[in-house]
Order: sequence, then C-alpha cells, then structure tokens
Amino acid sequence: MKRSFEEECENDDLAERIALSCYNQYNLLSSRGKPSSNEWTHLAGFVGVEDDNNIRVLSIGTGTKCLGGEKDERGTQGCLLHDSHAEVIARRSLMKFFYEEILNENNSILIKQEKNKFYLNKSIRLYLFVSYPPCGSAAYLSDPIKRPKFEHKSLNSSGEELYLKPGKGYATTSLSCTNKINRWIYQGIEGTLLNQFIISPINLTSLIIQTNTNLSSIFKNISVKSVNKPFEYDPSSERIRPCPMSIAWWSGLDISSSVITVDGHSLGQIRKLRHKQQYASPIAKCSLFKLYLQLMENLSSTTITYAEAKALSSNSLRNQFILNNPQWTTTDPNIFYSFTLTST
Repeated sequence: MKRSFEEECENDDLAERIALSCYNQYNLLSSRGKPSSNEWTHLAGFVGVEDDNNIRVLSIGTGTKCLGGEKDERGTQGCLLHDSHAEVIARRSLMKFFYEEILNENNSILIKQEKNKFYLNKSIRLYLFVSYPPCGSAAYLSDPIKRPKFEHKSLNSSGEELYLKPGKGYATTSLSCTNKINRWIYQGIEGTLLNQFIISPINLTSLIIQTNTNLSSIFKNISVKSVNKPFEYDPSSERIRPCPMSIAWWSGLDISSSVITVDGHSLGQIRKLRHKQQYASPIAKCSLFKLYLQLMENLSSTTITYAEAKALSSNSLRNQFILNNPQWTTTDPNIFYSFTLTST
C-alpha cells in the first residue's frame, strides 16, 4: 500500500536524525585516528530505533583501506583486518557489541529466549547509515566520473555486478561494500558464527545514505533513504588524501577508548606482534572467534578451527545465497580460516 505524505515526511525526518546521531557520536570520540586537515574518510553506523523513534547508535566505523589478497600481507591467524572500509568496520563493531550483550547478560537489544538462543528485541528496528555511496555499483551510479579511480575491476556476474576493492600490494579478494551490504540484506547481518546463537536472522529495516542519487535500483530488497547533511570529513578540494587509519566504536565502549587500526593492525603495534592473536584488534577474526568459543563451552579452543566453527552454522539463507551467486568470490578456508586459538 502506498505510504501517505505524512509517513514519507516522518521517515525522511527519522533518516536525517539517524545521520545526525552518527555524526554526533563520531564527534564525541577522541581525535586519535581521525583525518588530518588534508585527509578524508567515510563513516558508517548501525543504529537501533525504538517504537517511539528514540535513536541509539550501536556501532560506528570509519575507513577506506584494504589489504592485498596474499597471505604474507593478510596473515593466516585471523589477526589482521583485511577489509577496513567503514561499513565493514561498523559491522564488526556491531558483532562485538552483540557478543558483549550476550556474555554480560545485558540483553536490551538481543533478548534471551533460552540458553544461548536470542532474538532481536521486537521493539527495535535496525538501520545502517553510510556517509557516502558504498564502493562498487552504488559509487559508480552516484559519481561515474570521479569514483572509478577508487574501484577495481568488475567481475562478470550473471546477476548482481561484482566489484573487487583495490588494496596495497597484491590485488585484494574483498568484494565491494555494495556487494557485501546486499548479502547482509539477504541473509542477515549477524554472520555465520553469531548466527548459531540467533533464532532468526537479524534484518535491516532500512539503508540510509548521504547522497543525491536514488540508489533503490542497487539495493533492491530494502528501503533506501537519502539524506542531505554531508559528513565533515568527506572528500573535497581541501581533503584530497584518504586517511590511512580506521576507527571502531561500539555502544558500551568508552568514547576515549575507540579502536584504531592502520594497515589491518592496531595503531602503534610493533611488527613482530602483528600476527600474534593476543595482540590483535578486538574486532579481528581471532578476537571475535574467542568470544564465540566462550559461548560454545563444549568446543575446544585449541582444536576446532575457525573454518570448522563457521561450518556449524545452519543458516539456510546463507546457503541459498551461495547457491544463487556461484561467482561470489570467497576466502580460501584452507589458508585464511584454518587457524585455531593459541593458548598464550
């Protein structure tokens, strides 16, 4: 049924308030990891909205960088963030928030139904805000002249157009944020590890993007709202270089303790410690894997691999997605997912 003019205005106002809430939360964070005067970055945030339209920012992320696809660049112990685009950082931060909600039994967003089984609070609607059209098809449609220099080759696909992200050194195996968001929309935002504790997939209510372009044709299976207020750190004639650092923050983390990464590792980390799990970022694969194993008390942290843990997921939507998208590039589990947690 067609929405009324009043409903359209109300949703437009909510979208603008969500964008402003993400900007305000970012501004509250310390200056560590933020762009210098000639640098730009992108911001993404996951936001929970209650029935009375009260807004709560659950996580935010910034970033524009990606590691190459070779194991020497990415490592094999799950310690590095190989994709540090804002949307991916924000989602990893949301996963961290969800794990903390479960482990600390502070269930305001994820409601416990039974032991280790949770569902999204029915009074909460989940939104993703992005301060710039996501890389890939959305970016090309929004700015076909300027954006291609930030993108990589298109992969021939029978369905959705697939794009690889650029990266330092070797070419990456990371698909564009447009591709990744469309997958999250289809199968749920929670991923294959957290999915094992979630009764039904956690779906986004709407995607909110700071743009003048209608991107509904790119994100077909979700409501897409455009907002006008620009991000202070958008690319501009003064801000000509991408900021090399990424910022991660999630609800419950002190605003002075946001997580800063550069080249996939924690800012200031000495080289010999970058591939040791105990020094990894709290949103790295190995760190989230550790939280997963704390919940799965019957699994040995020193024998089960990350790949084996992922295989325990019974998300039928994930399986259907892979079946429907045979050209989707996947990470080689025998190289990058075969790690276990070290005991030290």
